Amino acid sequence: MKLFFKKFCILLLICALIAAAANLAFYFIKGSLTPAYVDRFLDAPKQIQVANLGSSHGQNGFSYLDHPELASVNLAFGSQSIMMDERVLENYIDRFSDGAVLYIPVSYSSLLSASSDRSDFLSLNRRYYYFLRRDLIINFSWREWLAVKSPGLFIPNWEAQYWTVDEFDEAGVQTADTIDVQADANAAVQRHILVHEKNGEYTYNEETLLCLNRIIALCKDHQITPVLITTPFLREYNDLVPKDFLDMQRSYLNTLAAEQQIEYLDFSQDVRFIDRYDLFLNSDHLNDNGALIFTDLLLDGGLPSF
Repeated sequence: MKLFFKKFCILLLICALIAAAANLAFYFIKGSLTPAYVDRFLDAPKQIQVANLGSSHGQNGFSYLDHPELASVNLAFGSQSIMMDERVLENYIDRFSDGAVLYIPVSYSSLLSASSDRSDFLSLNRRYYYFLRRDLIINFSWREWLAVKSPGLFIPNWEAQYWTVDEFDEAGVQTADTIDVQADANAAVQRHILVHEKNGEYTYNEETLLCLNRIIALCKDHQITPVLITTPFLREYNDLVPKDFLDMQRSYLNTLAAEQQIEYLDFSQDVRFIDRYDLFLNSDHLNDNGALIFTDLLLDGGLPSF
């Protein structure tokens, strides 16, 4: 038994040395053991005064660079579901100051599906291992945990195209007048809304609705002001959104806001943005300049204009 234990300890030591050597090599070659896209999560301030959740519309729609006087953080990720919004908020809830403002983006696709329905769920889920508590990670996997803690041991990490530069940082300088906006809008509305249509109807995911209500309740419990918000979209995108779906979405969110006694700010068709190709990188995402202007507008108390 003692011999077995000794051999086991030696094996563990060898594995640890291999992992350490692989990580050291990875660090020298890649420049960091964590990808750039998680830096803002790891560097979140201790006393947050303003923040946002959300999917790519939140990630691209908010930029607090013009407001260094505020302790702020963008807690959105591309394809981040409201289910994950709740878990991200739980992870950071103790860092919010009393009276802080949290913007909760609700895009056209936000309430229709759950994150675990996606075919790329596992690859998207790995990013949360860098900063979420283990109990907050959906379908926690020790293999995924090891891939994050020892990146040098996993070939996909070595092959990662964006490690020291966030891909959204590069895309953020694009303007919509350099692309076929109509084609982009067609594709976006198809994957965001039309794919969820069944027999002429759209059905919200019940778990997602529960998560949204729990996010609001969590904010109130911690003296945080929750604000439901839909970010600006270009005219081409809005023109393709089915009216029955849009009426259902607005009715639900306006009713929820009234019941919860909070604000719902719908900038989706705001006249100051809807035709401004220079402020968008495609039909439904603001670019860097658009995010700065939109965030400044919000923080100055601006309301939607139709």
